[in-house]
Amino acid sequence: MIAQIPATISDEELRSAIREANLPTLLIVLTQLGEGDGLLDIDERPSRGTIDGTHRITEAGKANIRDRAFSVLTKLRDGIIQLPHLPDHGRLQQLAGLLVGESVAPEYIPMLLEDMGLGAYAEHAHQTEDGPPQTSTTEQLSSLIIGCGVSGICMAVHLSRLGLPYTIIEKNASPGGTWFENTYPGCGVDSPNHFYSFSFEPNHDWPDFYSKREELYDYLDTIVDKYDVRPHVRFNTEVVSARYQSADRCWHVKTKDDQGMLTDLQATFLISAVGQLNRPLIPDIAGKDTFAGTQFHSARWDHDEDLINARIGVIGTGASAMQIVPEIAPRAKQLTIFQRTRHWVRFLDDYHRQVGRGKQWLLHHVPYYRNWYRFKLFWVYGDGIWESLHRDSSWPHPARSMNAENDRHRELFTHKLTAALEGNTNLIEKVIPDYPPFAKRMLIDNNWCKTLKRKNVELVTGPVKKINKKGIVDSRDIEYPVDVIIYATGFEATHFLKPMDIRGRSGESLTALWGDDARTHLGMTLPDFPNFFVLYGPNTNLAHGGSHIFHVECQSRYIIKCITHMIANDYREIEVRREPYEDYNRRLDEKHEQLVWSHPGVDSWYKNSRGRVVSVSPWRLVDYFHMTREPNLGDFQLAR
Repeated sequence: MIAQIPATISDEELRSAIREANLPTLLIVLTQLGEGDGLLDIDERPSRGTIDGTHRITEAGKANIRDRAFSVLTKLRDGIIQLPHLPDHGRLQQLAGLLVGESVAPEYIPMLLEDMGLGAYAEHAHQTEDGPPQTSTTEQLSSLIIGCGVSGICMAVHLSRLGLPYTIIEKNASPGGTWFENTYPGCGVDSPNHFYSFSFEPNHDWPDFYSKREELYDYLDTIVDKYDVRPHVRFNTEVVSARYQSADRCWHVKTKDDQGMLTDLQATFLISAVGQLNRPLIPDIAGKDTFAGTQFHSARWDHDEDLINARIGVIGTGASAMQIVPEIAPRAKQLTIFQRTRHWVRFLDDYHRQVGRGKQWLLHHVPYYRNWYRFKLFWVYGDGIWESLHRDSSWPHPARSMNAENDRHRELFTHKLTAALEGNTNLIEKVIPDYPPFAKRMLIDNNWCKTLKRKNVELVTGPVKKINKKGIVDSRDIEYPVDVIIYATGFEATHFLKPMDIRGRSGESLTALWGDDARTHLGMTLPDFPNFFVLYGPNTNLAHGGSHIFHVECQSRYIIKCITHMIANDYREIEVRREPYEDYNRRLDEKHEQLVWSHPGVDSWYKNSRGRVVSVSPWRLVDYFHMTREPNLGDFQLAR
C-alpha cells in the first residue's frame, strides 16, 4: 500500500518533517514523482557507502532538494497532482543506482518490488501458482513449528494467511525468542531497525535507529496478537523427540511441559524455528565449579545481582560483551575483561540516535520514501560490501586483507579505533586485529573504546587458564580477584537443533548425522527427512550484513509454496533428492573458499571443528532471494 500525504498536515509541520529526511532517499522520491529534473547534477549525486551519502552535495544543493520536496508534497496534499504510475524496471534500476551511488544490477529490481513493498508487486510474495488451497484439504494437513521467535512467528503468519492449521511448541513462557531470553543491560539489535522488521509489517515508529531489546520484544509480541498467533502456541513446552513414520506419512512428536508432563502429537509437516543462537555456551574452564561468588551467562542474566561496587570479570569480547560492558562499568568497583581474540569494530553515527517525529512522519506518509529508505539500508549494510569480501589471488597482503577494497576498510576501521582510543598504545596493541575485516562478526562500538579507558576497567588478553575460589587466572598465571563472573561466551552455534532427538525415515538421528557439520539444501531441507523444514538453518546466518528477518521471509515463502503445491496436487510427502542437496553444498563450499570467513588465520563460531564454515551464508541477499523465490520442484521426490 502506497503512503499518502494527509490533508491535515500544515506547511510548517511539513517543512519540519522534511528537515529530518534522509536526503538521498528524498531525492529519489522526487525523481520518481517527476520533480527531480535539475537536481541530479553529476557533481552532486548521492555518494556510495554511507546512509547519509551527501558529502558531494553542497549546502545550496541540499536546500534546493528540501524546497523542491516541500513544493511537490504540498501539491500531493492539496490534490493538485496525482501519483504517477510505478516506473518500469529499467527506470527503477537507474533510480536504485542513483540512491546508493553505484551501479545496481537488474536482478535487484524484482526483490526491491517485493521485499521493499512497492505497490502490488509485494503481493506476489504471498501468492502461489496453484492458488489458495481448499479448506477441506487443509484440514487434513497440519504443521508443527518448534519455536516462537522471529522465525516461528514469520512462518505462522504465512501459514495462517492460507488457512493452514499449525501448532507452535515454545520452551519459554512468552514469544520473542532471543528478544525474550536476552535481558542483559544494553541488549539491542545491531542491524538498522527499519530493515530489521517484517516486510509485511513494517514499523515506522521505532524510537531508535538501533532499538533496544524492549522495543524489539514489544514489536514481535504485537505481531503475535495482531495475526492471532498466540492461541496456537503451547508455552513452557519443549520438543523432546520427533520421528517420521512412513506408514502414515507424518511426524510423531513427543513434547514435555514445565511440569514434566509428556504429550504425543502428530503433524504432517515439522518446521524447526529454533535458530542458531539459542543454547548458551559456557566454556569448560578448569575450576569454575569452585568459584565462591556469583556466575552466569549473558543470555541468562541474574537480575538479583545489582553489581554496584562489585569486582566483575567478563569473559569474552564479542557482540554481547560490547553491549554489556559499557552499561555495567560505571557501577563496578573494578571490571576486568578477558579477551581471547580481537574484533573489528565499526562506529555508526546512528547507533545511539533516536528517530525524530519528523522522520517517523515521513516513513508513514511520503509516497515511496519508506520503500527507498529500506533499500538504502539493505545496500549499505548488506550487499553493497559483498564484493569486498572475496579473495584476490594477486593481492600482496593476504594475511591482513582480502583485496584492495577490503584493505581500504581495514585502514578506515584502524583509523577510527586509533582515534577512539586517543593514541593509547597499550590498548591499540590489544584491540586492533591482525586479520582481515569481516572475517569474524563485525561489532558496533557501544562506547566500548570510551569504556576501555576508564580507570576501573582493565582489558586482559589471552585465554583464561582457570577459575578458582577467589577469581580468574589468566594464561600468565596472574590471578584477578572477582565477586561476579559473567560469561559473554556466545552459543553452541554449530550444533543445530540440539538437544532434540529428531529422526527421519530411516530412523537415523539428525544429531548423529550432523555432529557439528550440519548441511541442508538451501538451508532448509535434507534427504531422509520428508516433510521437514528448517528455518535459520545451516549456512543462513548473515555475516556480511543485512537482516536475519529478510532471510527468514525468503524461507517462509519458499516453504509455503512447497506446501501449497503439495496440497493442490494431492501430495502427502516431499523430500529433497540427494543429487541437488549434494550439488548445493558443493557449490556453497566452493563459494566459501573464495570468501573472508574461510580465512585460514581466523577461528570463529562460523566454523566447525574441522574449519568448515557451517553457520553463515556465502550468497548475496539478492542471490538467496532468487534461489528461494519459487521452489524447483525437480529437486524433490513427491509422493501421494
